[in-house]
Amino acid sequence: MIFGSRRGILKAALNSALLGLLVTAGCLALGLPTAWLAARTDMRGKTLLRLGAALAFTVPSFVTVIAWMFLAAPNSGLLNVMARGLFGLAAPFNVISFGGLVFVEVVHLYPLVFFAASAALATIDPSHEQAARLLGAGRLRTAMTVTLPLVMPAILSGAILCLLDSLSSFGAPAAIGTMANFSVLTTKIYDLLAFPPQLELAAAVSMPIVLVTLACLALQRRLLGSARFRTVTGKAGAAQPVALGRARLPAELACVLVVAVTAILPLAAIVVLSLQTAFGADLAMQNLTLNNLAALFDPTLQVLSAVENSLFLAVVSAAVCLLLGMLFAWLVERSTVAGRRLVTVVIMLAYGFPALAFAVGVMLGYIDLLYGTLTILLIAYVAKKLPIAFVMIRSALKQLSPDLEDAARVAGAGWMRIAFGVTLPLLKPSLWVAGMLVFSLGLRELPMSAILSQPGTEVMSTTVIQFIDNGTVETAAAVALVIIVLSLAALLVSKLIAGRGVFEID
Repeated sequence: MIFGSRRGILKAALNSALLGLLVTAGCLALGLPTAWLAARTDMRGKTLLRLGAALAFTVPSFVTVIAWMFLAAPNSGLLNVMARGLFGLAAPFNVISFGGLVFVEVVHLYPLVFFAASAALATIDPSHEQAARLLGAGRLRTAMTVTLPLVMPAILSGAILCLLDSLSSFGAPAAIGTMANFSVLTTKIYDLLAFPPQLELAAAVSMPIVLVTLACLALQRRLLGSARFRTVTGKAGAAQPVALGRARLPAELACVLVVAVTAILPLAAIVVLSLQTAFGADLAMQNLTLNNLAALFDPTLQVLSAVENSLFLAVVSAAVCLLLGMLFAWLVERSTVAGRRLVTVVIMLAYGFPALAFAVGVMLGYIDLLYGTLTILLIAYVAKKLPIAFVMIRSALKQLSPDLEDAARVAGAGWMRIAFGVTLPLLKPSLWVAGMLVFSLGLRELPMSAILSQPGTEVMSTTVIQFIDNGTVETAAAVALVIIVLSLAALLVSKLIAGRGVFEID
């Protein structure tokens, strides 16, 4: 029996289930209020909040673990050392635990909910809320009965992505679980793929995550099957910001705290690590050096080739995912082709498979033709990241009534004119958010790259792991900084192209 106590797979499955539920709840609890504050209130510092969410998401989870070990390891963590010296507290923080894993995953994944909800709030027509207020509904009732139903597709999509991402996560559970002595399904799968590989058993252990994916799809279809989430608008009007009054300063302080904990502290820790002469050295000028950053240009380390490979895979996979995501989302939501609902199941199945097991399947399928090339990595990237673009574009289409397209069709416009003149302009905010997410995920993809990359096709994430395995954590942090800078550059480009509504809310 695969769930026998000998391998501890049942316990790992329970840990995965608990991890997924806690992380999803935490992402919703953190992402929804901050998205509403950024999109619909007169709070100051909205740009800081959005930049903080982008930073939290662009830092890979396996790098975030390193940063928080530097900050919150039970004995040597900087925050614990400061708490012990200033207040006499004995290690109040402990990231090396199951709770620490939940925390790391939440601070890394909550931007999925934040960006999806804020994009939806920027797209909906505020006249619906204004009508409810004119009829006597208060702010809370308007939010619960009008605003929340209109953005429910985006909220549910973000929650599903957080759940499936936490269930499929490998880097953070492997790092923390090894030291804290617990396993989840993905780490068990990795153990089964070690020599001698037990491919059939690894595939069987992957099935619970696949079943959860199917259940999420069924739930999404049942809850979002009606047209009650759609809003008819050619251009989203500017919503009147909600005046927070006396609550504005506490809200701003809370958001500053969120940004500090989820983005600034980990990023600062990574910067310090990249400058340290040795991991754990005292914070003093004599223990800081630029040699780790200079090592990135050392041809013998082949870091620059890994950067080139990562950029190629991230850019091309993002472009292909957007193209296919638009095509399949339109096919599911706007066409009457028989069996179109199966498209959703097929696309989301790839996301439901743990990345390690999925990579093994791709490897076996293309081992005689493409193994050891960038093409096999590109195939895996597109298949695994396509659900992100598909889900976000489909949820945006759900908010747009087809009446506008029907009106253009009646006026004599062809399908291409309708697509480029009506549908795509309305989808632009969601398209650029989806593209940014796929690009960022491609830059730091680890599990599939670890299985499929070979000498000559290394990417930045595998290079980081190699440096960590070699004990040069400081150089690994320097490579991680490159990932963060490139992801932030993608964010800036997306903001310049997409304009207001996604990365900037008045």
